[in-house]
Amino acid sequence: MNPLPLHDRTIFTPRDPPRVKFEHKSIEFKNKKVEHPYPYSNSDYTSDGLVIHMVHFTLEFLTKLRAKASAGRNRPYSMLECLVAHLWRAITQARGLNEFETTHVRISVDGRARLNPPVPNEYFGNLVLWAFPRAKVKELLQEPLQYSAEIIHDAISNVNDDYFRSFIDFANKEEEVKDLVPTADADKAVLCPHLEVDSWLRFPIYDLDFGGGRPYFFMPSYIPVDGMLGLLPSINGDGSIDVFISLFEENLATFNKICYSLSPSCS
Repeated sequence: MNPLPLHDRTIFTPRDPPRVKFEHKSIEFKNKKVEHPYPYSNSDYTSDGLVIHMVHFTLEFLTKLRAKASAGRNRPYSMLECLVAHLWRAITQARGLNEFETTHVRISVDGRARLNPPVPNEYFGNLVLWAFPRAKVKELLQEPLQYSAEIIHDAISNVNDDYFRSFIDFANKEEEVKDLVPTADADKAVLCPHLEVDSWLRFPIYDLDFGGGRPYFFMPSYIPVDGMLGLLPSINGDGSIDVFISLFEENLATFNKICYSLSPSCS
C-alpha cells in the first residue's frame, strides 16, 4: 500500500513553555456542570418532524454564487465559504428567527495544511478544530451575501497554525482540562438557531475501488439533528455539490423556495 498511513503523534507535543493565546475553555471545552449554551434544549424539542433533505447545486449555480459573494474582491472566497454563506442565510430565513437573536455556524477546519510545517494528508486520525462565524439574524438577512461570506472567511482564517498550537498547549495542561468535557460531545437534537457544517468535499470518496469499481452512491449516516449540514462532492464528477440538510418539516417548504435563488428575499 502506498502511501502508508502516518501515525506520528509528535505533532501534538506542547511547546515549552506552553503559550496559550486563545480562549479554548469556552470554545472547544465546557464545564461538566454547565449546560451547552443553545437556547433550545432536548426538553423543548425532539427529533420528531425532522427531515434530512438532499439539495443538489450545479456547477453553474455555484459559479454564479461564488461570483456574487466575492464581488469586489481581488481573490474570490472559496466555494465552501460561499455556499455555507448562502445556506446560512436561507436556513435562518426559513426558520423565521427573531431578528435580534445571534446565530453561529460551527464549521470543521482541517489542520493538516494549516499547521507549520504542514501535516501530510496520510496522517491517520482527526486533526480538526472548529470555526464559529456568528452574526445577528437581522444583519445576516439584510446585508448582502458578501457580508456573511466575509464573516465565514475571517473565522476560518483565524483557525491557523497559531490557534492550533495554542490549543495543543492548552489541552496538555492536565489541571486546566480535568473538569472539562469537549463541546463536540454535546448531545442535542436541535441546534437552532445555529448550524453545524461538515465538509467532505476533499474526500476522494468516488476514487475508492476494492476491485469491483467505484461507489455508485455515497451519503452520510442518518443523524437526526436539526441544523446539521453535510457537504459532499456529487457523483456526477462535474464540480457540483450535494448538501444533506436536517431541518424540521415545517421549515423545509420555505427553504426549498429560496435555496436556488441567487437573490432571495431576506428582509
